Amino acid sequence: MKKVIALLAVALVVWLGINYMRTGKLSLVPAASGSPEQQRLADLEAELRAVESQIEQAGRAAGMTGMDTTGDVSSLMARKEKLQKDIAEARAKVK
Repeated sequence: MKKVIALLAVALVVWLGINYMRTGKLSLVPAASGSPEQQRLADLEAELRAVESQIEQAGRAAGMTGMDTTGDVSSLMARKEKLQKDIAEARAKVK
């Protein structure tokens, strides 16, 4: 009986993790995707988080190795600015 409960608990944690990775929110049941505008906004925000993570990673790599990452970071910064503009436009459409 304990093994069954432990298995169910592990399955629940895995399910929550999958839903969190997909939606960015902890929930047992994934929310409806909503309108295409809302989905686009969520996709843009996820992409912005990924770009910010890449910028931080490049900064850490430059600090640890002393390599010049200005070219990489400048292209990421341009992409970040474009994403921020796209997010502002998408938020205006959603509201």
